[in-house]
Amino acid sequence: MKKLTSALILLLIILVVGGLGLRHLAQSQMESAIADLRAAIGPGASFTYATAAPRILARGARLTAVTYRNPALSLTASEAIVGRVTGNTIDGQHIGTLTLRQVQIMEPGATASVASLVLKGLVLPNTGPDLFRAPTPPRLDSLTLDSAQLTDLHVAVPAGQTDLTVAHATIRDYGLGRTSHLDVDTLAVQIRLTPTRRIGIGHLRIDGPDFAGQIASLLQSGHLIHTVGRRRFDVSALTIDTASPLLRVGHLEAEQEASASQDELETTITDLTAWPTPPQDQSLLRVIGYDHFAGRIHAVSTIQRQAGTMTLHPLDIDAPEMGHMTILADLDQIPVDDPANMPETARIVSATIDWQDRSLAGHVLDGLARARQVDAEPYRQQVQAALATSPDPSMQALGHFLAQPDQRLRVMLRPPRPISVLMLGVALSMAGDPSTAGMLGLSISTP
Repeated sequence: MKKLTSALILLLIILVVGGLGLRHLAQSQMESAIADLRAAIGPGASFTYATAAPRILARGARLTAVTYRNPALSLTASEAIVGRVTGNTIDGQHIGTLTLRQVQIMEPGATASVASLVLKGLVLPNTGPDLFRAPTPPRLDSLTLDSAQLTDLHVAVPAGQTDLTVAHATIRDYGLGRTSHLDVDTLAVQIRLTPTRRIGIGHLRIDGPDFAGQIASLLQSGHLIHTVGRRRFDVSALTIDTASPLLRVGHLEAEQEASASQDELETTITDLTAWPTPPQDQSLLRVIGYDHFAGRIHAVSTIQRQAGTMTLHPLDIDAPEMGHMTILADLDQIPVDDPANMPETARIVSATIDWQDRSLAGHVLDGLARARQVDAEPYRQQVQAALATSPDPSMQALGHFLAQPDQRLRVMLRPPRPISVLMLGVALSMAGDPSTAGMLGLSISTP
């Protein structure tokens, strides 16, 4: 028994002495690492903290009241916890975990705050001792990250009078060439420029893009690069408001399959409600007697990148209060790498539009009668009579449809030369003119 007690006491002494030795070594290594960091950031920047304690088993440290400043940026955190640090500024820094709490970031023109930021599997680029010195700290596209989680993000841009908040966000597998994933809960943007805009998203999920590669492309060329692979976008509870509601989307889901030669995209929007933008009394919806649009949209499209063409097969719009539209179309002059410009450049090569009416036809006729300040019923009969006696079979079919709008109406466009999408609405409003109908290659039937 005495031998066992002596052995236990000896073991305890070894552990205490060894622990003190390890702590002293860890303290020395931590201080050396901090000194290396201060040397690496150069004379134009500073790194300070209130207290620092090594984390022996975690191979890291815990620092309080951390501050980093350079001429373009100021960052503070109430606490920084670092674990599993390997490598160095010469061979590349690997940080197993980095937790920052109560973070404040300030730079010219913008400020940001984060309640908590947890980074795992962070790898800083291997650029030698000048990593933080010249010309700037490492760019976002040069980092590698297994995962990052943040809570209570707030970004303010005073010049643009814009505020952004995020309750919670997670990004996984970030880095050049990696398939990344993003999850965002409760995102809100407020733009206080006149007119004020408020944008909200209940949940956003993006799977598939190489975020680091896209950021690198934007920084280098100002444009997103085309990448192959499958991507999925999922948005719930989207809202856009001004002084009054503008848009509500219950759920938006889009899946893209991209190859070097073509992109295939399927998009579904459900529980869609849209109100006219101010001044509402001048909107087309109000003119034809609707307060808002409510419905569902489903679109399947294929883009041939080299030819710059798009096929809709189909675009389906179902509005229970108005009607149901199905569009099959071929378009050209598609800006494959700049889709925001598509409305200005795209042209219709051919299109087939099927319409099943619920109330739209009657609303249009009533709106036209109000615009002419005449009674609706006499005007309706006048229009139907004029169409019935037209020598054009298409106009006769349109008159037959207006008399019995419960049947399906088919509009076919086969223009001799492609027509701009922007000009289509104007051209259709003049479809009764034979020259316009010929330019559109227009034919109307009630199949």
